[in-house]
Amino acid sequence: MSKPSIQLRTHFAVPIAEVRFPDSERLCRELTELFLAKESEGDKWRDTYQRDTQQGIFESGFDLFNWPDPPVQELAKKTHTALVTLVRQLNNYSGEHLAQLRWNYHAWFHVTRTGGYQALHNHPNASWSGIYCVDPGDTVPDRPDSGVVRFHDPKQNADMHTDHACDRMQAPFTMGSFEFRHRAGTLVLFPSYLKHEIFPYVGERPRIVMAFNSWAQQDREDQVKSTLRAIE
Repeated sequence: MSKPSIQLRTHFAVPIAEVRFPDSERLCRELTELFLAKESEGDKWRDTYQRDTQQGIFESGFDLFNWPDPPVQELAKKTHTALVTLVRQLNNYSGEHLAQLRWNYHAWFHVTRTGGYQALHNHPNASWSGIYCVDPGDTVPDRPDSGVVRFHDPKQNADMHTDHACDRMQAPFTMGSFEFRHRAGTLVLFPSYLKHEIFPYVGERPRIVMAFNSWAQQDREDQVKSTLRAIE
């Protein structure tokens, strides 16, 4: 009997990008100094909305990328460049189309102390989110899950039945969860719909990250021009 011909397709895969910035020690050092100084001023820089999904976390306001501080502006530029590069790659956009997009950001920083965590959540009203690690904090040998980010499988009911025919499928067909361990100077980008949580942090040194949400709009004038071109 002849063997069947099998063509595999990768539908419904979730893109998660890890971006490593070289020579990031100086930037992370400057950001650490700045963010800890802001934290020490208390409510002056703290976001006014208290989330019941957080415990033991100092969260700044969402206007971080508007701050004039040089290290923040450097980080904002690096983050934007990485996101635009990823979006262009995934959508196969031309340079002309990419130039028509207007990017919006909410960005903030977190300082997590011992025992701090963030419960399961996602980021509505945005298309892309990201976390940049300024300082992952202490490595605790007997608590490898300390401060880990766990992403959850968005395929509803994917785990309604598992057995030996499906419990070891390899990427991009895996099911369940994916755990991401921060490293200083590394940015992780992911779709904003993806639910995730941060496990309790048990180190002594503060765990410091920058997080953001982003959404893109086409400028009205360019949108009209592109529509007219499409119907000509």
